[in-house]
Amino acid sequence: MMQGFRLTRFSWYWVATICYCLVIFGLSAIPKAVSIPSLCGVDKVLHVIEYGVLGFLIALSLTGVRPEISNRFLAILILVLATLYGISDEVHQAFVPGRSASVWDVLADGLGGLLGVFFYIRIVRTARIED
Repeated sequence: MMQGFRLTRFSWYWVATICYCLVIFGLSAIPKAVSIPSLCGVDKVLHVIEYGVLGFLIALSLTGVRPEISNRFLAILILVLATLYGISDEVHQAFVPGRSASVWDVLADGLGGLLGVFFYIRIVRTARIED
């Protein structure tokens, strides 16, 4: 019999990251009934924000497991992970009615992931060092 189920802080970060990935997947599964033209790249800005949050969450999760990871390696790893998830998301969208895949969206996703880890390093890691 299980005595109790207790998740550590880094486990909660992973739960949040996985749930956020599921939200991204769910939003990508919604068919577009009407094609609305993008206004000055607003959709790309939304991709950057969406994947910026993802990059921040992945950074929290990874440093919860490996706090000694260097900032440079963390940034490269999150750039790769965010871009790969962006590619998988675009492939998924290619099979959703009214949606299509875009290389530009993948580039915006990678940029967002990179910005997310940048904010993590500047806000969280800097605050931890100063404490």
